[in-house]
Amino acid sequence: MEAYLVLRLVTNNKNKPMWERYMYLYSKYPITATSDIITIFPVIVGIIFYKYLSKEIKTLFYFSVIHFIGDIYSTWLSVKWTNNLHIFNILEIVEASGMCFIFWMLFKQSMKKKLLLMLLITVLSIGIFKFRATEFAFIPYVFNRLCYMILVFLYFHTLLSETSVKNILAHPPFWLCATLTIYSTGSIIIFLFGEQILSSTAPHEKFTLFYDFISVINILCRTLICVVFFVSKYEKN
Repeated sequence: MEAYLVLRLVTNNKNKPMWERYMYLYSKYPITATSDIITIFPVIVGIIFYKYLSKEIKTLFYFSVIHFIGDIYSTWLSVKWTNNLHIFNILEIVEASGMCFIFWMLFKQSMKKKLLLMLLITVLSIGIFKFRATEFAFIPYVFNRLCYMILVFLYFHTLLSETSVKNILAHPPFWLCATLTIYSTGSIIIFLFGEQILSSTAPHEKFTLFYDFISVINILCRTLICVVFFVSKYEKN
């Protein structure tokens, strides 16, 4: 759960048990809390269909587990009324690096592999040098979403040039690309103007509105990640 929302609250709940604090936060920010809970769904579906996953999609599963663990820790910090934006910024670097690595495994052409390696190095460099501990690191967020668009474009270019996929609806990378398309296009504008709507100086109502929108996108994308794992069974068949 977003600690920044928590830190903006004026509340006397600090002396209550942690479970009551969490329920209080859930009642105040149900969309954000639901987004956190749904993080476990890709982990569960990935475990169920693990034997059908390719090595690239298994890597996606491992990163889903890392994200789930990170969300648990960030929620725990929220319940303690502690700013957890450093966790979000770390997970952003891990996720973007992971996506570059997954697509690096998917591509067979050496030129595209080199391009993915360059993207990976750039993602890590920007993420590290523009890292923030108590605020959203807006520059890495925007760049990573541009990176996702590049990954999707490159993969669909590969699909069209090779025409080796018989049933695209049973092709896990297709659903991964659909996830990245929604994830990147749905939130890039918000992070592009993040200093005005998601910073410490933004009005609380505006911050909550836009962060709820991001949470809805996260819910949709985590659902699509479940589809990625599910359709792996049919691609193997």
